[in-house]
Amino acid sequence: MTGLTAKSWVALVTYAVVMGLVVRGIRIPVPHVVAKPALDLAVALRILDPPQRRRLLEPGAAKRLSLPLDLRWAPVVGVLFLLATTVLPGDVVRLGIVGDDSVRPYDVLVLFISLAYISTALDSTGGLRALSFWISQKSAKQPPDSPPSAPKTASGLKLWTVLYIFWFFFGVLVGNDPIVLSGTAFLGYFTRATGITAPRAWIMSQFAAANVASAALVSSNPTNILIAGAWNLNFLTGFTAYTILPTAAVAVVAYPVLLGMFTLLKPTLPADKDSPVMASRQRYIPDQLLPPDVDPRAALVDPAGAIFHATLLLVTLGILVGTSFVSGVEVWMVTMPAGILAFLRDLWSERKAPKPIKKEEAEEAEMELEAAKIEPTNVSPQSPETSTLSAPAAASSSATTLNGGSDDKGGEEDRRYSLPFLVRATCKRFPTTTSTISRLPLSLLTFAGGIFILARGLTETGWTDTFAGWLVKICVNPAATVFFVGYFTCLVLCPVCGTNIGGTILAVEIIRSPTFANSARVVADPRILSGAIYSLAMASNIGALSWTISSSLAGLLWVRILQQKGIKVTQVEFARWMVPLMLVLSTVASAIVLVEIDYWNLGTL
Repeated sequence: MTGLTAKSWVALVTYAVVMGLVVRGIRIPVPHVVAKPALDLAVALRILDPPQRRRLLEPGAAKRLSLPLDLRWAPVVGVLFLLATTVLPGDVVRLGIVGDDSVRPYDVLVLFISLAYISTALDSTGGLRALSFWISQKSAKQPPDSPPSAPKTASGLKLWTVLYIFWFFFGVLVGNDPIVLSGTAFLGYFTRATGITAPRAWIMSQFAAANVASAALVSSNPTNILIAGAWNLNFLTGFTAYTILPTAAVAVVAYPVLLGMFTLLKPTLPADKDSPVMASRQRYIPDQLLPPDVDPRAALVDPAGAIFHATLLLVTLGILVGTSFVSGVEVWMVTMPAGILAFLRDLWSERKAPKPIKKEEAEEAEMELEAAKIEPTNVSPQSPETSTLSAPAAASSSATTLNGGSDDKGGEEDRRYSLPFLVRATCKRFPTTTSTISRLPLSLLTFAGGIFILARGLTETGWTDTFAGWLVKICVNPAATVFFVGYFTCLVLCPVCGTNIGGTILAVEIIRSPTFANSARVVADPRILSGAIYSLAMASNIGALSWTISSSLAGLLWVRILQQKGIKVTQVEFARWMVPLMLVLSTVASAIVLVEIDYWNLGTL
């Protein structure tokens, strides 16, 4: 550990504290003496309405007013602290944002947010939800020797299998976040409508399939984008060509493992639900189900929009693959115009005043509206009595009342053209577009940006080279490299380093370090470096199934949507179901990667 200084230890401790806050955020109460002038300034700048200020300054309100240190802001505060203590120079901050010739953080963020908008806009049209209903209904058939008026039933196992395949296939195309957004809300409605009171088999298989599927294409997960950019891998021939086989193998293996767990284990039945019929319904995968009697076309809110966004997504992915063979074309040059085009199309589609929403249409939109309220910040539910000085939070709080109502009828002129007023007006005028924006994982911007800088800080202060030296001692051959990187990423980096994105950022810095990449052992056997890269690519996706829900942003989003639908998944329960599955899948993925690079000589850089 030579070369480390006092600043090195400050950087490491700061990084560790930030990661702890990312996993489990806290809120710092703002004293009344500070809150009052801050709120006065916010009103003067029209960030808050006067009624909001009065409510926040009522007796006892100082206990509710707080500053969040969580996934969104902890990395930013950590960076500011290191700058203030001169541990990090300004050029490291610039490098953490702009990047170098191999890793460009802004490229990763622009690509992910742009594709996330297109995928989420596709989901907002009701396309994925309508397809889910259509698949569930097509799996049903008339029971033999039954009257024509008898309802159609579906085999529980068949429908569970069909949905698993559906989640995986579309997860490959659009990534895990749209599947989590649309599919989780759908499953909440589906399990209620079919009388399934133990929905673990359905929600766990969906989450597993979506996160396994996201390992196939570069565009499906920001971790893939980061890895491909770090080593300048061609999206098709340099990345997908070597992840598609492990992804398919893992998906195939995950199916019997999940089926075995949910078939052999049975939920505990309440004392008043011990009849044979209820016992069947209480199985994780019931024998027979009645699919929801919903016309899939009724769930399709915007058919033209669904066609447009689906086509745009496929064309964008195709162009990304094509331009990955062309030098000088950066990823943002393709994805940013596509995201802007999708956004402008949504605005154009709402150029006319929105029509009043009918009651039945509102019921059909229930799942989407509930999903739009989700903000993936922490695993534990936020207390409704907690407020924050964050302007976007205050604005979104006001925006939830789309009719522009207020508990204070006076002073409307004072509220005119304030930020909350403009947000309410925009949400009312462009409801679908603003709903799509509200569902974007925008917290990724501050989180990933801060983590990029902190990881660069570890490199600047000597820690990355130290970790890389340890890695060289462990990675004595391709087999040791593949399995160590796979297990360590899944079990340690993803759950501890602030989601799989934070873990991947740190792992990339370590593997790219000259101490590892240019070591005599790695230079003599290039398969070691290839094994580390592709094992990391698989593990950064499978690691979402690790022992903490916060191992991925998708996990935070997933558990919040389930809470909205009345399905509670605790941290212990998540780990109990997912860790055994994750260990099996990580082993399979690592074994396939090892075969590719060690025996088939594929993926050697």
